[in-house]
Amino acid sequence: MRPAMSVILLTTLVGVGQGLMIALFVSEALGETVWAKAGGSFYSFGGLVVLGFLLAGLVASFFHLGRPERFWRAAMKWRTSWLSREVVVLTALICAVMAYTVLHMLAGFDSRSTDGTMLWGLISAALALLLFVCTGMIYACIKFFQQWATPLTVFNFSFTGLASG
Repeated sequence: MRPAMSVILLTTLVGVGQGLMIALFVSEALGETVWAKAGGSFYSFGGLVVLGFLLAGLVASFFHLGRPERFWRAAMKWRTSWLSREVVVLTALICAVMAYTVLHMLAGFDSRSTDGTMLWGLISAALALLLFVCTGMIYACIKFFQQWATPLTVFNFSFTGLASG
C-alpha cells in the first residue's frame, strides 16, 4: 500500500492537533502545570498551535480530493459514511478550538480559568476523541486489509493519536 502524501499529512497533522488539544484541556482541568501558573497566555498560545495543526491538516486534505471545488460534498452523506462524519467532526472541532482560544485571549493573562473556557475545552476534547473514532473507523471498514478490519483498529488509532499529543 502506498498512501498519498496528502493522506499521511492529513492524518499526522490532525492527529497531533487532536492529541495536543486533549493534553491542553487535561492540563487546564488539573491546573497542576508549571505553565498554568505563568498565566492564561499559555492556553491561548496552545490553542493557536492546535489550530495551526488542524488547519494544516485540513489544507493537506484538499490535495487528496479529485475535484477540490466540490469539497462541500464530502460532508453530505454523514449518516452512512465515516469519511463524511470525519469531515463534520473536524469542522466542529476547529470551531470549538477557535472558541476555546478566543475565550482565553479575551481572559488575558489571568491564570484562573473561566467556566466558558473549561466548557469549550471539554467540548473540544470530546470532539477530538470522537474524531479519533471516526478516523479509526475509516480504516477499520477497509475489508481489503484484513489486519485493519477489526474493532481493535479504532482503539489502536485512538491511543496512538493520544500519544502524539
